[in-house]
Amino acid sequence: MMKKLFLILFIVLLGCNIYSQQDSITVYQIQYDRTLKIDATQNTLKGVYELTSFIEFEKSIFQKKNIAENSDKFVMDDYDDTVLFYTPSDKNISVLYKDYKEREIYSKNEVAYKYFTVKDSLDIFNWNILSDKQEILGFSCQMATMDFRGRKYEAWFTTELPIGGPWKYDGLPGLIMEIKSMDDFIVYKAIGVKNAKIKYDSLENPLKLKDALTWDEFKALYKKKAIELISYRPNENAGGIESSRGGIETYIDEDDEEYNKALKKMYKSND
Repeated sequence: MMKKLFLILFIVLLGCNIYSQQDSITVYQIQYDRTLKIDATQNTLKGVYELTSFIEFEKSIFQKKNIAENSDKFVMDDYDDTVLFYTPSDKNISVLYKDYKEREIYSKNEVAYKYFTVKDSLDIFNWNILSDKQEILGFSCQMATMDFRGRKYEAWFTTELPIGGPWKYDGLPGLIMEIKSMDDFIVYKAIGVKNAKIKYDSLENPLKLKDALTWDEFKALYKKKAIELISYRPNENAGGIESSRGGIETYIDEDDEEYNKALKKMYKSND
C-alpha cells in the first residue's frame, strides 16, 4: 500500500515538474543603441532598440524601445511572471520578427507611402569569421565581416549567448553584440543583456500577412513605383522625381538597366 501511494505521489510530482518546465520558457533581452546617418552632412538619427529572443519557441522580436526622456541607462529590472515582453501595436512599423525553425524574417517596408509586410530568409548572410577578439559587456567576442545588399559590415559576436542579432543581421554562431557598416551609415551597439524564465504560452507573428511580399517582389514593386515617379510630369516645365535606390539595403541596383534608362530620359527632358 505504501509503495503504491509512493508511486502515485512520484507520478504526480513528475507530471507537475514536466508541466512547469513546459509552462516556462527562457527569454533573453538585449538592448542596442542604433546610430543612423541620415544625410551626407553626417547628421545622425539615434534610437534604442530591443531584441527579445524566446529560446524554446525558436523565435525573436526586434523593435524600437520607448525610453524615458533624459534616460540613457539600461535598467536591469527584476523579472517576475507578470512581465510582458512584447506588446503589439496597430501597425508594427518598427517590428521585425524572426522564426528560426522556418528560417524566415518578417518586417515592414514602405512603397509609395504604403507599408507592406516583407518575408525574407535567414539564410542570406555570407559571413567571414576572423580571429580578432575583444570583450563587450563582459562577454568574449570575435570579429566577423560580410557584404550584405550594398554595404560591407564589421561585427562582433559572442558564442556565450544564443544566436541572433539586431534587425535582420544574423547567421553567426552566437549573438551579434556590435555591428556597423564600413561607411558608418548604420551602427548597432549592445548596451545591456538580461535573461529570465517566464510563463508564456506562445508567440505568433505580429505582422499581417495578407499582402505579404517576398524580398524579390518588394524590390520589383519598389522599382515600378520609382519609375512611375520618374515619369510623373505635373506640367510641361517640371517632371520626374528621383527616388532613393534603397535604405539600409539596396532596393534598386546601380546597374539596373530599366531604372537607369528611365533616369536618363528624365534628365534629358529636364535639360
